[in-house]
Amino acid sequence: MKIFLKIFTLAFTSFVLLFSGAFLSFNTFMRDKHPSAEVPVIVRPDDEHFEETEPEIKDELLKAVSESKRINFIMLGLEGMRSDTMMFVSFDPENKDLDVISIPRDTYYPRVGYNSAAKKKINAAYGDHGAAGVKTVVSDLLFDIPVHHYITIDYKGVAAIVDAIGGVPVTIPKGGMHYRDDYDKPPLVINFPAGPRVLNGEDAVKFLRYRKPTPGSGAADRDGDLGRIEAQQEFMQSALKKAMSLGSLPNLVSSSFKHVRTDIALQDVVRYASNAVGLSMENISMNMLPGIARYQGGVSYYFHDQKETRQLLLDIYGVTQKELDTIEEE
Repeated sequence: MKIFLKIFTLAFTSFVLLFSGAFLSFNTFMRDKHPSAEVPVIVRPDDEHFEETEPEIKDELLKAVSESKRINFIMLGLEGMRSDTMMFVSFDPENKDLDVISIPRDTYYPRVGYNSAAKKKINAAYGDHGAAGVKTVVSDLLFDIPVHHYITIDYKGVAAIVDAIGGVPVTIPKGGMHYRDDYDKPPLVINFPAGPRVLNGEDAVKFLRYRKPTPGSGAADRDGDLGRIEAQQEFMQSALKKAMSLGSLPNLVSSSFKHVRTDIALQDVVRYASNAVGLSMENISMNMLPGIARYQGGVSYYFHDQKETRQLLLDIYGVTQKELDTIEEE
């Protein structure tokens, strides 16, 4: 899911320039067609979790944001009407840095008018507001840092991308991965023995979805969504390495084109692709939204740590501790 921004963007641009006749038709066709896209998001109400953990806000973070040329995306891996995977991606075109923050799908985020337990999880926002609404939610979660664009892709698109690059090498952990869900349509069957393996598109989707084993199988347990995110990040790095080792990849985009939606205008795609030239694996940083998973009212949520989250964003935007200390002294 949300695989290799640089190589995808470069190939995406090549495909678009070859097969798109006009800026307007491209920009209209590629947008998220969610039926609730016009339903406004009324961001979180006063809430005990946010009030207790909110840091003392000064202007150094937003000052750094205003002075930065970073472009921020939210990348959504979709399963039906829910965002099964969510990543905040920040690209610095000047320094060729790419910073990724994985946001657990159970992250606690209440919205005005959506009071059920399930609706207080951040992955419900896409179903109620579409990708544009998720941009608003993530920006609010991350201290009003702007989210300039969204990119969505479904599981069929992930499979198409993996097949287009000839598979992704991974190592299946000790105990293997064994899981069966007969209620899924079609039934989900995961049966991977431990050891090295090159995943094709279909198997890659299973690898990314895997969270826990069938009881009694003795297979590896990812400890829920957080362990799954770690595995997804490892998969992403392996996929990036594989994709970046290949030459021309217009077939990568042509095979996944119909599964991707974005509000990035064609002219911006061209510009971002040009800026991405020179991006290397060493300049890609993978992070998890800081926080802790715990139960509230019998429901499992992931409660993000606002102070640690803000510090992570300060690090991404290059605000040093010395600068923070100077501000404290003033």
